[in-house]
Amino acid sequence: MIHIRYGIPTLLCTAVLLCSCVVDDNKPKAPPMSEQSLKRLQEISENEMQRGGTLSLRFQARLNMVGHLPYDTSTLPLVSPNGKFIATSVGLPPDTSTVLAEPGSPSPLSTGVEIWRLDPSKDMFEQSFSLEPPLLLGRSADAEGFLVESPSPEGPRRIGKVSWQTGELTWLVADGRVNAFATLGPEGQLAWSSRPVDQSGFTLVVRNPKGRELEIAPNGGDWFFPTWSTRNNRLYAFWLTPNAGMKVVSMLTISSKAMNDSMKQLHLGENGSPAILHRAVAAQPVIQGLPPSPSEELLFWHPEEKYLVAWNPKEPTPYVLLTDAMSATHDVSGRYIISTSRDLRYVDPSRMHQSVRLHNEVAIPFRTSDGSGRFLVLTPEQDRVAVRALTPAS
Repeated sequence: MIHIRYGIPTLLCTAVLLCSCVVDDNKPKAPPMSEQSLKRLQEISENEMQRGGTLSLRFQARLNMVGHLPYDTSTLPLVSPNGKFIATSVGLPPDTSTVLAEPGSPSPLSTGVEIWRLDPSKDMFEQSFSLEPPLLLGRSADAEGFLVESPSPEGPRRIGKVSWQTGELTWLVADGRVNAFATLGPEGQLAWSSRPVDQSGFTLVVRNPKGRELEIAPNGGDWFFPTWSTRNNRLYAFWLTPNAGMKVVSMLTISSKAMNDSMKQLHLGENGSPAILHRAVAAQPVIQGLPPSPSEELLFWHPEEKYLVAWNPKEPTPYVLLTDAMSATHDVSGRYIISTSRDLRYVDPSRMHQSVRLHNEVAIPFRTSDGSGRFLVLTPEQDRVAVRALTPAS
């Protein structure tokens, strides 16, 4: 068991327990934050004080290996909300132009998808289904399944959803256009980018649970990587402007009027590109079916600041999580488990300059709805992904 307080680490070592656990109070502090962000963190701190959690941060957990999965070295696997399934991209990695759905990009004829299922008797993942090429693993999942995309050699690109349980593939968008970057909403919504095969300029398309669709024109630019909130029908999307400026836009999606009236935007810098925006979301998949985040926020890598940030559209600026953070998720208390370029850390948002090391390797954390509250953490290796279960003791 690992028992950690800020400044007081205790470690009892066994083969299945975390092997490295230290408190690092010498990490570089985040850049100065806006007055609004400081106010928000002060509110978080006061809430923590009320429940006695800020002055004594504790984390007790077990870490054990649950499998090694193949992957194509370029696409992050997707984990089901309950933590019992993992979808991984296999075969040759797709061309970057294919990932970004650029005109004339090649079809991924050697890229497929596998589904791995947790065997509870062994607490290990074993392969259950294999889906043939050409198929790109998407960036969103829910309790029923996960999204995939199939670019054809002729140019059109379809969006489908695959069942975790059966491996059955159902096409959701197949209209002869290039359809890409799809994401699932908390109530069964779907959002994606769409353009004609022979034209540039991605339109943003939103489909509600009853099948009604709303569209936002590119206005000379492109819409990329829509991302649903896990709390409500708020949608985020990245817009590359006609002069290569980068913005992230937040909007409500109940109607066209609501989308226009509720729009808030955050400027992300100049000299943008689809590849730069892809970097912003590559390590933050959209998983529905988990408890929502404590407050409304979008986690993404800021292309100009070059930090992982959290943005609440009620605030004019985002705040930095850790200066070398790669991806993050919440635990049940609202604190963050953060993957950095070197390790895995536990962070209290009211004390962002302090953190507790949970694992001494790069590990992308996925929260699950498992009754034990465990996380799955994925460490990419040369041609496979090591999957470990991080299970809090309480």
